[in-house]
Amino acid sequence: MINIKLKLDSLNLIEDKKAKSKTFFLDPQDNARRFEIRHIKFLKEYYSSLKRDIRICLHKDINSIDQNMVLLQSSKNYYPPHKHLYCGDTYHIIEGKLLVCFFSEDGKLIKKNIVKKNEIFKTPPKVYHSTKPLTDIVIFHESRAGKFDRLTSSIFPNWLPKTKNDKKQFNKKILNEKI
Repeated sequence: MINIKLKLDSLNLIEDKKAKSKTFFLDPQDNARRFEIRHIKFLKEYYSSLKRDIRICLHKDINSIDQNMVLLQSSKNYYPPHKHLYCGDTYHIIEGKLLVCFFSEDGKLIKKNIVKKNEIFKTPPKVYHSTKPLTDIVIFHESRAGKFDRLTSSIFPNWLPKTKNDKKQFNKKILNEKI
């Protein structure tokens, strides 16, 4: 098991205790924040030790006019469909493969996109989309314009799967359904 506190200090990371998922910020006092290989190693060590998704934010705080983060996500997890009204997400894959699906307003799967290492993919605004790692883990840089508001930045549809079993079936559907 890694010593989280020691790692956080050596990487100049500060935890966001209000975040839903495990989130750290690069030192907001440093105007030139630099994400390096040692940060990727930390993401992997953290995941290996605690089996939880993790992100490191490159922006100063949730009020920054652009949101940039590097995430490690697991293929075992469910990532709910959502949309953003004013901008899309941009994904730049660092390691692994990511499936990005688009949905109609009523929940019909309308497009599947596989994004691989070193590829960049942009989702449009106002379109429901969901991600699903196709490798055990995927590490990617995500960016989005605008400040982050925990209540309104992402809009979730009323057709979201509710139960654990429904979420599992949803993951199977987006992997197996032909378009």
